[in-house]
Amino acid sequence: MIKFFRNIRKNLLSEGKTTKYLKYAIGEIILVVIGILIALQINNWNEEKKHQKQLQIKIHSILGDMREDALQIKSLIEDLEKQNSAADYIIPIMESEQKVITDSLKFILDFNSFTTTPILSQQNNTWDFLSSNGILSELEDQDLVSLLIDYYNYTDDLTINFNNSANPVRLELRKLKYELFKNAEHRKFFPTKKPSIPNKEVYESIFSDKRILPLCRYIGSSASYFEGRFKYAQKKAERLTNYLETHY
Repeated sequence: MIKFFRNIRKNLLSEGKTTKYLKYAIGEIILVVIGILIALQINNWNEEKKHQKQLQIKIHSILGDMREDALQIKSLIEDLEKQNSAADYIIPIMESEQKVITDSLKFILDFNSFTTTPILSQQNNTWDFLSSNGILSELEDQDLVSLLIDYYNYTDDLTINFNNSANPVRLELRKLKYELFKNAEHRKFFPTKKPSIPNKEVYESIFSDKRILPLCRYIGSSASYFEGRFKYAQKKAERLTNYLETHY
């Protein structure tokens, strides 16, 4: 092709057709510029396709994160529901004068449930990448951006609050439990798939130690409070997951 154009230029010059040569040269330049512009446009299209594909990968990665978060939130809510129910049963007994226990095994298992420390370890690596690198501004779907910001801001604050205010008390009761009970007695009801009732001294140690009841009250109260908050987070997670599954 280059040789073809070169021959045309030579013929025009050899024939002394300067005007035609200049017109031809200008036309050739225009063709070259058009070719360059077309090549640049094609390259831009390809780059945009690559960019959009990467965004789609990140969005699908967030969907995977949301599904994992939903499972963890569900498990955490179940632990809090168990602690809330346990508080309804054992705290009135601990507060009463007679300390009458109608079901000794249920009492000790409920008491032990207070030492469970539910943890939500969010799968937010993709979100952190999108938000820290300014990629959110490139998303055209502003409804999705709003849902993402709302969900992650809420769950981040909730998780920090829960880990800082709720779990330390549960850990404190766990340490105290090993101080009060002999290991042999503790192993009768935890950890085992077939729990049995410990000796009377275990129950007496729970009732006599003045540190126990305030801790149990706090754990029951925080379980009730955070159960509602995490159920709200669960609804946000479901809404965001449904949006992603519907639109992407």
